[in-house]
Amino acid sequence: MRTISLKQQQKNKELQKIKASLPKLCKICGYQANDLAHILPKSLYPEYYTNELNLIILCRNCHNLFDNNIGFRKKQIELYNIAYQIDIKAAIKYFKNY
Repeated sequence: MRTISLKQQQKNKELQKIKASLPKLCKICGYQANDLAHILPKSLYPEYYTNELNLIILCRNCHNLFDNNIGFRKKQIELYNIAYQIDIKAAIKYFKNY
């Protein structure tokens, strides 16, 4: 059985609190949704893992497209602008040159 560290438990609590405060509508398509997504991915930018600005709600379809389709991601100007506020270099790299 795998146990979660106390540090990870605290991060999970922070994420759940942020998720509960967000509208349950996809930030991209506007339909009902419940996936908590990172604008700047946690795998590349772990320093923004629990940053409220970096967290949004997406539907499963938009979440998959955003994470895996650079053409789709490049069209998300509003999310790019949010990422730009968080970290200019990271936003340019992830949205434009990744």
